[in-house]
Amino acid sequence: MKTRLLPLLLLALTAHAQAPLFSAPIAPLTPQQRAAMTGKSWKPGCPVSLDDLASVRVTYWGFDNQTHQGTIVLHKRFAPEAYDIFNQLYSARFPIYKVDLWDSYGPDVYAQQDITVGFYCQHSDDDPNQWNSHAYGLAIDLNPRENPFQNPKSGWWPASSAVFAPRDNGQGKISPDSPAFRIFMRHGWVWGGFSPGSPDLMQFSKLTYGGSGSPLDRPYTATSLQSTPEPAPQTTPPQ
Repeated sequence: MKTRLLPLLLLALTAHAQAPLFSAPIAPLTPQQRAAMTGKSWKPGCPVSLDDLASVRVTYWGFDNQTHQGTIVLHKRFAPEAYDIFNQLYSARFPIYKVDLWDSYGPDVYAQQDITVGFYCQHSDDDPNQWNSHAYGLAIDLNPRENPFQNPKSGWWPASSAVFAPRDNGQGKISPDSPAFRIFMRHGWVWGGFSPGSPDLMQFSKLTYGGSGSPLDRPYTATSLQSTPEPAPQTTPPQ
């Protein structure tokens, strides 16, 4: 009996030694992350501090029908909620090309390479005096190539993404009929695809309301949103 148990015990110890160490899926930014972000996605004068942000490790279903992991940075208040959202996206097998940090790519490049990102500190495209939702850690750009933004002046962004603008059942696309739309809505995140004149098909942002100023200081936060009975999805690119 002892002779037969010994190989099993050795096998168990070997497997335990090779197993990766557990790390919390939500954690404060590491010193390395802070250094990488400073001067890039974050700089002095941004509306939130690095202490306000959290690193969220998520699992997602890739375009290659395989399981992947990535890291996204968001405001720490809503990091647990975002973690739940990505878990539900994974359970629904909603495909995501890649999840990574904005700082590894920078402006324009992240969208051109179809990287799903969270925090980066920039002003709004339509109002240079206002910070965008990403600057507060309250927004996620999901599959930006398949879900482009329409700039009223320069057209669809990122470059060469106009072909993906029609809302259909293409891989990784967001529409009111998609699992991604329903999952984010159930958590109180608003889709930018309904923005009049400048649809931002890639963006979901956490809805806070009641008063002006920083969205983090508003007294009410949406915990769930519900679609009207017959939403009007955009089926063709606006002229």
